[in-house]
Amino acid sequence: MSGKYIGKLKILILSGVISATALLTLSGCGKARALPTSALLDQAFQDAGRGEWEKALDNLEIITARDPDNCTALIFKAIACDGCGKADLALNAARRAAKNAPNDFRAQYTLGRLYAKDPQKMQDAITPLLRALQRRPDDGNTLLLLGRCAATLKLDSAVKYYRSLAANRHYRNCAELWNEMGLYYAERGQNRQAAACFVKAYKAAPSRPLIVLNFATFIDQYAGEQQRSLPFYKQYLRLAVPSPGSETRRKRVEARLEQLQANGINRP
Repeated sequence: MSGKYIGKLKILILSGVISATALLTLSGCGKARALPTSALLDQAFQDAGRGEWEKALDNLEIITARDPDNCTALIFKAIACDGCGKADLALNAARRAAKNAPNDFRAQYTLGRLYAKDPQKMQDAITPLLRALQRRPDDGNTLLLLGRCAATLKLDSAVKYYRSLAANRHYRNCAELWNEMGLYYAERGQNRQAAACFVKAYKAAPSRPLIVLNFATFIDQYAGEQQRSLPFYKQYLRLAVPSPGSETRRKRVEARLEQLQANGINRP
């Protein structure tokens, strides 16, 4: 995880509470337990910045054992548990933080984000994300996540969140936003709106494999212009780095190209 992300995470959680002068190196559990909460939090951030989520979690466990309702520690504990792959523990910490601080943006957003990661719990993400949005009505991450959840759940409110983002100058060139809006419209048979969104997504990120693949798929399967889809399918294959996660998609694209070629659609 990048240092830039950890820096943003630190600002989100602490809002400037922790001083940079509190950075310490812990050499033992006994010494760690004797440190003040501010020092333990700062050390946890240092561990997280190195990707050492288990070490970060150790310090956070000390804090929450000492102060079970410390909202900052609970939020960070939820994030650290998520980083360790401990989804249930992450949700438990986030739920406690959100219950203790119903008007805290950080707590509500963190709970909503964790719910949204699980398709089986996505419905539960809506309420905390709406609470987060009440605190920060223009927050792009919250709007994008609300739009994504609402679209997945087939709620008509999705387009409202997407349009709010599209009106924000900071997101006008956001490929993820236009891609998700394109998917939303395509699934509803609104191909003209979908096409405009996919074009904007492609122009914003022509080197992003999934953006290119969605553009190709729309042209092929929704717009019915198979010939025009060929260069974009081929561009996807050039861009997609072979990996276990992308292998299924690559095989599907290769099979589609073979099918189009068999149908006589094979010009570059």
